[in-house]
Amino acid sequence: VEAIFNNHEQVARSALAGVGPPHRQIPVLFIEPGPLAGDKKTLLREIRQLAASNPLTAGIEHVFIEKHFPVDIRHNSKIFREKLAILATRKLGL
Repeated sequence: VEAIFNNHEQVARSALAGVGPPHRQIPVLFIEPGPLAGDKKTLLREIRQLAASNPLTAGIEHVFIEKHFPVDIRHNSKIFREKLAILATRKLGL
């Protein structure tokens, strides 16, 4: 799923995190903007349109932009999705 968004010219990388109980998780997408990223609102709009246009990602309603993703200290490039899930929970007020 993330590869769909990683192909956008303004995206450095993306990460999908689940929020809520395991059997009813809400998908939340995080975008780390790349060096070509412009206006944040425009990027969010384009990512939401991209999500809506693909059956695999149409259920993603929440998208956030983070300048830098948290990474696992043991594997410096591995995205720490658990921290993104906590951040999403706060941002969504859950």
